[in-house]
Amino acid sequence: MIQIKPKIEQRSNCPYCDTELNAKKILWQGIHIVLDCKCGGCGSEIMDELRVGHGVRNSIQVDTIKGEVFAKVANIKEWLGKPLLYSLQNPQPEKIEIVKEIFKPCKRVIILNCIDHLYGHSLLKLLNAQRHLECNSDYGLVVIVPKFLRWMVPDEVAEVWTVPISLKNGQTYYPSFAEFVEEETKRFDEIYVSEAHSHPSHFDITRFTRVPKHKFDEPETKITFIWREDRLLVNSGLFRILKKLNQRERALPLQNLKIQQLFEKIRLQVPEAKFAVAGLGTKTQFPAWIEDYRVDSFNEKVEKEICSVYSQSRLVIGLHGSNMLLPSAHAGMTIDLIDERWGNFAQDILYQERDPRMATFRYRFLPYQTSNDTLAYIAAVMLQKWFNFKSQMTADLVNSDVEDY
Repeated sequence: MIQIKPKIEQRSNCPYCDTELNAKKILWQGIHIVLDCKCGGCGSEIMDELRVGHGVRNSIQVDTIKGEVFAKVANIKEWLGKPLLYSLQNPQPEKIEIVKEIFKPCKRVIILNCIDHLYGHSLLKLLNAQRHLECNSDYGLVVIVPKFLRWMVPDEVAEVWTVPISLKNGQTYYPSFAEFVEEETKRFDEIYVSEAHSHPSHFDITRFTRVPKHKFDEPETKITFIWREDRLLVNSGLFRILKKLNQRERALPLQNLKIQQLFEKIRLQVPEAKFAVAGLGTKTQFPAWIEDYRVDSFNEKVEKEICSVYSQSRLVIGLHGSNMLLPSAHAGMTIDLIDERWGNFAQDILYQERDPRMATFRYRFLPYQTSNDTLAYIAAVMLQKWFNFKSQMTADLVNSDVEDY
């Protein structure tokens, strides 16, 4: 946590002359929280990002007058730095109607900012709430969330500020939002800002979705494929060509067919299995033996219902991305198919298993080019060998005299 009231704890140096910056005020840009600073050495006006969220490891500084962006990593400069500079230079006059809910008046608070331009990032930031609720109970937790995440805020928070900023506009600077936060923070005597870590490890997803996780003692064996239409389970060369031509939809029937064939191969090895698809997009049809839970848009009711589908699933399979976060958190086991994003390995998985041996069985990562024959075989082994594997690997927890091998 970083204190911003009664004093600002962060210390930074000028990117031009290395003199320590003097913070004049805090500006709540949205996805970023920045310190409006003046250099006592060269007199430069610098916007210094508070080291929370993405700024924990890759903080940014911008000079809005000279149009300069300073970041240690080149791709961070392009991905986050330049959009931050552009937003500050082009504030949007639209008034944002923010919904404020106060459940527990507090004078000492931690503010958790979950605004982002990517769904998965917003969700992962929100998961930091549990750590603060359990470890910083002397402080009230104030959560700033985009509207689409309001339903997942835990009940125990002190306040919720719901902001109707879409993901598309997640990097935009709305002065009305900054003014709202500045005014509200006057109510508090002591304020810390949560670091909002990108990949928190301490959370129980049921505290957020209120949907139970998979129970392995359930008799039904359901396999659910997580469908998406913007990133496809087809040849990467073909996908790039179709994407460039803005004709990705032409590959959707091929993806549909590949999923059907995969399910058929699994069914040959696991005859009792039931099959389903869930996710965003409904442009193709599946046969009646595959339950279809796909939708054209999400809302609170739909998301809760689909989380229940994930919970009922012994195994979920899907292409790497934020679409795998909630499925992996609720389902029994997961197969994550990765394209070129091996550098983002496991970042789309919400592990609900503490034992590393059990986790390696429950969460598998495979190249998306894996053949259906191989994929079906691995899925069948996971489904059929789970209970035996668990009994072997955890035998010492029940009876230390049992010989596992």
